[in-house]
Amino acid sequence: MASKRGSHAHIRPMVGRDTPPPMASSVTTARLILGDCLEVLAALPPASVDAIVTDPPYGLSPDGRARTWDDVEDGRQGGGFMGQAWDAAVPGVTWARACHRVLKPGGHLVAFSATRTIHRLASALEDGNFQIRDQLAHLQWQGFPKSHNVANDIDKRMGQPARGRAIPVASTHLPSGRYKEERLTSHAVEPYKARTPEGEKWSAFGTALKPAFEPAVLARKPPDGTIAANVLQHGTGALNIDACRIGYGDPAWPGPQGGWNDRVSEAASGGVIFDRPGMSSEHDLGRWPANIYATPKASRGEREEGCERLTGRRGFEAVARVEGSAGLDNPRAGAGRTAETVKNFHPTVKPLTLMRWISRLVGCQRGSVILDPFMGSGTTGAAALLEGFAFIGIECEPEYMSIAEARIRHHAGALFAHRVTVEGGEGAA
Repeated sequence: MASKRGSHAHIRPMVGRDTPPPMASSVTTARLILGDCLEVLAALPPASVDAIVTDPPYGLSPDGRARTWDDVEDGRQGGGFMGQAWDAAVPGVTWARACHRVLKPGGHLVAFSATRTIHRLASALEDGNFQIRDQLAHLQWQGFPKSHNVANDIDKRMGQPARGRAIPVASTHLPSGRYKEERLTSHAVEPYKARTPEGEKWSAFGTALKPAFEPAVLARKPPDGTIAANVLQHGTGALNIDACRIGYGDPAWPGPQGGWNDRVSEAASGGVIFDRPGMSSEHDLGRWPANIYATPKASRGEREEGCERLTGRRGFEAVARVEGSAGLDNPRAGAGRTAETVKNFHPTVKPLTLMRWISRLVGCQRGSVILDPFMGSGTTGAAALLEGFAFIGIECEPEYMSIAEARIRHHAGALFAHRVTVEGGEGAA
């Protein structure tokens, strides 16, 4: 078979990337609930949802220690990512057990976290009687290294004056020429040169790597008996492989492209070519889905879609910075920091393409119920509806509930039949 490397004619038109899914035969429903997720989960019937897909707090505490809600008193009230109280700790075993109760046997759970705290989340899920099946990675390549310039710190310790308001953002601890031209820093700076012998010795050293991916736990509630028996009884327990295959040439797979002989090359296999009978053919729908998925972070346009009628915030307000401050100049302050008005000011918005792929992967049959206990700005809800699933979303912050409702109603409007209801807020049924 001829190689398909680089040939866009062979890219599979992926559902959720290029084309809409087939129309659902029944009404697609979304139930949005304003409230504390633990309280709402306790009120839901047991074994009533087919899958959980969520992006919970990452627990990026200022002291660098990973904690869960069960580890610390008022764990959800301390300071976390960008000073947000809700991000002080990752959900703990109490939350995991609540999710376990509402999931059907064999139902899957996908929960994102940070590279520094995902171990706490995975442990909580395992302690809550989930089976840890895998770890997914969203490759987005776009994070900024939060690294100290060791030489500069040493120089300051040795009594040298501070270097001013320069904001290091790259692996060289300095903004690139492009950032200087776009005036994203307070003033242009030259490469830092150590001013003491002690600093010179450590001039090539920093303290952090560039964050290029976000991990997610893939867990499963234990099935009743065999997978075959569980699927027939509960409609859960399996992953939809064919619906999530990656077309040849699709950038969602960043690895080697092309057919089997290209993928298993002499370089990749240490000089050995594996060519067993029956393994050299390619699947018409694309390559088997991997535990990595590459797609950029949600663009400003994608984040704002459907929010046109909402009251916006100034860019510096949206990223919780002070107008005119050096922190606002820093690209690490986040998307929208320089915008005149930001309608979707939720700080962590996953790309719709990614969440549609995950919904297809774990949602099982169309019409099944996907739950998001941390709905945020509603990306999982929009993804679930677009893929033909029913959705239940829980959000404790009224301002984020308004954003989620607007975005979900916008995307649901593209479907033939849908119904969105809001409980605990001002939204109309």
